[in-house]
Amino acid sequence: MEKKVRIEIIYSQALDEDFISEFNKAGIVHKYTKLNNVTGAGFNNPHLGDNVWPRLNMMYIIFCSEDEAEKIKEVVSKLRENYKTEGIACFISSAEEF
Repeated sequence: MEKKVRIEIIYSQALDEDFISEFNKAGIVHKYTKLNNVTGAGFNNPHLGDNVWPRLNMMYIIFCSEDEAEKIKEVVSKLRENYKTEGIACFISSAEEF
């Protein structure tokens, strides 16, 4: 059985169209869970969706092969380079489906 990984990508809502476009161009991320209006605080300003910190985040949870994970990492790296002031977090861990 092929080894699977779990990828969590948390990013500014403003970048949503860019992620969708880059995933489509690369022909990846066909199966995913996407969470809208995610709040939190990381290394940049908080995104809490309130009057003080009005911005929000988005989140992808993706279970995929290691090969697809490498392509996803390339997309994340490209968007980090293009949007240096926006927070883009990406976490990869091993996964097992039962």
